[in-house]
Amino acid sequence: MNILLRDQKIYLTHQSEHYRPFWNNGRGCLLVFSIICSLLANPMYNAFWATPAQASSQQVKVLEIPVSTESIPKTLTFPLYEQEGIQYFSAGLGKEERSLSYPPFSLKLIFVQGDRAYLAGVSIKLANQDGTIRLTIPGEEVEGPWLFIKIPPGTYVVSGTDSQGTTIEKTITVQSAHSAVAHFRFP
Repeated sequence: MNILLRDQKIYLTHQSEHYRPFWNNGRGCLLVFSIICSLLANPMYNAFWATPAQASSQQVKVLEIPVSTESIPKTLTFPLYEQEGIQYFSAGLGKEERSLSYPPFSLKLIFVQGDRAYLAGVSIKLANQDGTIRLTIPGEEVEGPWLFIKIPPGTYVVSGTDSQGTTIEKTITVQSAHSAVAHFRFP
């Protein structure tokens, strides 16, 4: 048994019965619903919804943020990671994610490549001014171009490395009054 999309209709194919429409059939609707759910669960088709990644043991929770528009799903979920008491998550893929209201984390890093293209997969090292590493984030955990980090006020040296091995280093001061934002523009 196979599923075929043809002429804006979904068909169930079998060895003896080709192109038998089943959209109006109750079992067919249930089958289509289960196929759509399995596609949404597959990261390859998951362009706008972040699913919990099992990339590391640093993931402690799933952060759910409500979507303000009349869309499905009603919330978007993001893996929330924690190392040494510092929480972080990545977002910013797609128009829906860029329009959300995010929790007030003290630092937001934005990754860009070239003139306009957003970039994901950037690995991060965050250190105190004396060089003590506070946080190391692998590129697999940075699934979008925005990285939110909840760190205490202070001055930090942040190094970002893209998948090509290019590293950019910035000194960033985080204050308690508002979030600090830093752009990392890779060639």
